[in-house]
Amino acid sequence: MPKYAGRKAVVVGGADGLGLAIAKRLVEGGAEVVVTGGPAADLAEAAAEVGPAAHVIGCETADPAAVDALGPAVARRLGGIDHLFVHAENGLPPAAPPGLLRLLREGGSVVLTTSSSVEPGLNSLAPLIRCRGSADEVARTALRLAAETSRIHPDSRTRTERT
Repeated sequence: MPKYAGRKAVVVGGADGLGLAIAKRLVEGGAEVVVTGGPAADLAEAAAEVGPAAHVIGCETADPAAVDALGPAVARRLGGIDHLFVHAENGLPPAAPPGLLRLLREGGSVVLTTSSSVEPGLNSLAPLIRCRGSADEVARTALRLAAETSRIHPDSRTRTERT
């Protein structure tokens, strides 16, 4: 059975680079994915590259209100979601949009990424998680983080230990 079979994910900023690499890996693993962000031409190219399991929704990711408005469109296409990936290219720490967070199923994961270096004072996660390498290598790390956070027991706020 594929690793992400039955999973539903949203990749905000998935038209190219790291976001596209994450979307491709999710689809290859059997997930149904919504990809958004970037110019229409980039989104069309991303849809062709990712394949039919990807839904493409146009959205200006630099506009927080536009990203938050994705919630109803994603709900119509996927219902609830298991994973939310938010990628920012502008050097500012990305934020998880409330409209999409409301769709996150219990035990789901949120992974925030940026390909620009940020000051540790701007992003509290920056000192804890640093990934460098190709988009594919960083995508693997982001997906591993999502898998690890999905192992949180629903009745507990602590991570279950791997054995």
